[in-house]
Amino acid sequence: MPGLSSKCIPGFVIFLHLCGVGSGLRGLRLWAPEAVRAGTTVKLTCDYDLEDAALYSIKWYRDDQEFYRYVPKESPPTRVFPLPGIQVDISQSDSHIITLLDVQKQLTGFYKCEVSADAPLFHTEIKSSYMTVVDMPAEKPKLSIEKRRYAAGERIRANCTSSASYPAANITWYINGHPLPGTSPNVSLLEDEGGLETAWSSLELEVDGAMFQDSKLRLRCFASLFTVYRRSSEEIELHEDAPQLASVLGSSLSEANLERRGSITILVNLCALLIAVTR
Repeated sequence: MPGLSSKCIPGFVIFLHLCGVGSGLRGLRLWAPEAVRAGTTVKLTCDYDLEDAALYSIKWYRDDQEFYRYVPKESPPTRVFPLPGIQVDISQSDSHIITLLDVQKQLTGFYKCEVSADAPLFHTEIKSSYMTVVDMPAEKPKLSIEKRRYAAGERIRANCTSSASYPAANITWYINGHPLPGTSPNVSLLEDEGGLETAWSSLELEVDGAMFQDSKLRLRCFASLFTVYRRSSEEIELHEDAPQLASVLGSSLSEANLERRGSITILVNLCALLIAVTR
């Protein structure tokens, strides 16, 4: 290097390394899905720009345990390190992409990609991303309710249960096809021996006549997990228990008819009595 003694070169290289000048490694990005279904194949991608530098190594970690390494100078360039539950498809993995087969919920966690440039700087960067492996419910959510008819001022009490999953499903309530506004249903979780969780939500809501459409109210609940699962319960139709004016009027008319019949009977009896007396 002109104008720079050989004794100064190492220090100058370190200076460039610390300042990020001429490092040969820029724009490291890691892509991993936020959530995937259990049993599927997943591709994780590590993008980077080495500029004019050569690649020294790529290392992949789950949390802090290395399970895959790619070193182009070695033969073969790929190495897989045993890690419970992880199955790497070497034929579909390289210096940018790693392919995992049949992922299960225990593989939920942080995935890290570590990239190192070759000599003389060996600049290294690492990125991480969290991935959840979803074990979905085996059944659609179940909705239960106390009764099917409600009058204004009464309280609707309903329960929604989403069967065991990992993680627990989110439960939302819908009335007449729209999310239920202004309510915070109670949600509880029950974990089984396999680490799966059953979600249970209770709803208590005071009846307002405006809720009913043509004297009917449609209620259902949804269970969801990220963007990989969303399923609805059966819809339950509730009916408005309003006063029946027609029946009240009918009852009044019946009483009037009885009174009229009674009066006629009395008149008939009086006429028969007068006839008998005149004879």
